[in-house]
Amino acid sequence: MAINIEKFKAVAETAKAKINDKHWQNAIDKAVAGVVSGWWVITELADGVMVTTETGHTYHANGSCQCRAFELGQPCKHRALARLIDLYNEAETAAGAVSLADDVAATPRRALICEIKAAWPKTWPPIYSELLARFGKSDLDMLDDDCLRRVRLAIAA
Repeated sequence: MAINIEKFKAVAETAKAKINDKHWQNAIDKAVAGVVSGWWVITELADGVMVTTETGHTYHANGSCQCRAFELGQPCKHRALARLIDLYNEAETAAGAVSLADDVAATPRRALICEIKAAWPKTWPPIYSELLARFGKSDLDMLDDDCLRRVRLAIAA
């Protein structure tokens, strides 16, 4: 997912200004830091976002999350990120920005492969078996760019 960092920061600052809870403000700051650093792989899904952090852990965040902070009933950076992505998309749509399909079309090959791997649901059959069944190939690197884009969009649907 391609994010305009300056616009994302502006959305985050607006969100922080609207809340008084220091814990949520800290979660927003951590989410922004993760995005700005470039270490997080963020995959937009139909029901939230999938984020792989710098430690390699992947979380599916919408109204809930699998992280320790959520388990303890505290604000978490992953849920903050999911809400910021929603707000960012709303702001982009209002400004006449690109659709998800256009965003995927502009995403580089390596990023597409990372996003697909991060977003592949654990409840689905393994990715290699699905690739074999559908494309006769067992690895994402073997698919052309157009196929990768279609797979990425299918996961988001």
